[in-house]
Amino acid sequence: MKMVKKSIIALAVVALMVTVVQAGNPVIKKDGDWPWTYKAIDLCTMPVYMNVGHYVQLFECHKREIKLVQVTCSTIGKNNTDDFPCYSDCEEFKVKANFPAIFGGSLSKIGPILKDTSIYWKDDINQISGSTGDWEKLTICLDAWKAEIWKATGPDDKLKVGELTINVKPPDGP
Repeated sequence: MKMVKKSIIALAVVALMVTVVQAGNPVIKKDGDWPWTYKAIDLCTMPVYMNVGHYVQLFECHKREIKLVQVTCSTIGKNNTDDFPCYSDCEEFKVKANFPAIFGGSLSKIGPILKDTSIYWKDDINQISGSTGDWEKLTICLDAWKAEIWKATGPDDKLKVGELTINVKPPDGP
């Protein structure tokens, strides 16, 4: 029985020696792409959402200005005698938005010269579609009449008499 045990142990040692082989040994069999790398598989696709608010931009706002010049009062729908002197100017600008945008304007008078004024949009167009993301053009105008130019401290070709503020809002409703 002792001999059988020694034979089994000898066979076990030989079997272990056969399975241990150095990596550089050419007797190692390689199947296909071994060693391999795992490839990713698509498991799930989900939508990505973003909370985007209203966006509006007025191109080069800092370069926009109204330069009122004297006009015949009848050209702005006023009386040449009773409403004299009259002034007018318009400013075209480009805007873009990601929504249908309605524009308005308000005037803050500076000093005592401007008396009666009217702000209006050329061709009554003060809205853009905002659907394309492209620049769209608008023109705002300011008329002044019964201006009290004698209250100026002297002649000036660029006397600041007010500030025109352009505002914007989306249409009411859904």
